[in-house]
Amino acid sequence: MGGSLLAVATVVSEAELLDVALDAFADSGYDGTSVREVCRRLGVSHNLVHERYGSKEQLWYAAIEQGFRTLAGELAAAAQASAGDELDRLRAILLRYVEVTADRPALIRIINHEAARPGGRLDHVYDYYIRPAHEVADVVLRDLYADGRARRVSPATLHFLVGHGAGGIVSLPGLAGRFPGDHGTLTDQAREAVDVVLRGIVV
Repeated sequence: MGGSLLAVATVVSEAELLDVALDAFADSGYDGTSVREVCRRLGVSHNLVHERYGSKEQLWYAAIEQGFRTLAGELAAAAQASAGDELDRLRAILLRYVEVTADRPALIRIINHEAARPGGRLDHVYDYYIRPAHEVADVVLRDLYADGRARRVSPATLHFLVGHGAGGIVSLPGLAGRFPGDHGTLTDQAREAVDVVLRGIVV
């Protein structure tokens, strides 16, 4: 049994391992997740994570880096691809955020776990991933406000409305599915929420 697991371990890519780890941390939080559980999900030897990362803590940081780096790249690409003005660029960024997090809801659920109380992991997520996104959004919002096209909205307000409003629809599918009526897919509902937020910003 041990030999077969070690054989499987050799073909598990780093990206696959980190994706599985991100899902595990999103499901159970840092304290509730064990390296053994991550390896069980992958069907590999318990030694694999220790050989590659050394500890659960380093695995967490590596999984976060991969997941949020991908999100940041997608948002930057959406901003560059937008052919419209600042409002169109903001909408493209927010919609791409919804699309990516609908595909990887673990990103939002990780933030939910860590944001419940202060700590080093929350500091890391905020300093390296949330704050840079806020700074970009703040420039766009201030430009729109200066042009008289939008209300003055803080990046924090935008974050909670979109990240935990529209984002909550895709990160909490059990709850979202309980509302009666045909609301389309979870992504459709999240996009609708983004549109509602933007209509509240624009004057």
